[in-house]
Amino acid sequence: MKYNSLTPSEEDYIEMIYRLSLNEDKIKLKEISTSLNIKPPSVTKMIKKLESKNLLIYRKYDYIQLTDIGEIVGKRLFDRHNVVYSFLETIGLKEYIHEETEKIEHTISIETLLRIDELINFFGENESLLKKFREYQNL
Repeated sequence: MKYNSLTPSEEDYIEMIYRLSLNEDKIKLKEISTSLNIKPPSVTKMIKKLESKNLLIYRKYDYIQLTDIGEIVGKRLFDRHNVVYSFLETIGLKEYIHEETEKIEHTISIETLLRIDELINFFGENESLLKKFREYQNL
């Protein structure tokens, strides 16, 4: 699932900026740096690159804000992350769930993502089957 030919690293930035924007309209560079655990100079370089792709607006020493396109891409990346994470939870993965989510979300196709989402919804509507699946896993 590629958006505007984004690398996995660029996708992580846009997704994180989107996450942060759910609480604030204008994001500080330091917030991104802290959230992604990346040094500010590296964040600045990536922010400039993403701005050149019209995904965000960067006001030096002030704020970062997603453009309309950036917000659409960010929401899709955020939703993709949540579907993959929910799937891994559903199948009982506990250890390394965040790392596994990161690996999968950057390579998964849209069709596979939609099928996984259907499966999650199916188990949500059929909790007795999910319970049977969990019982099966414990055997």
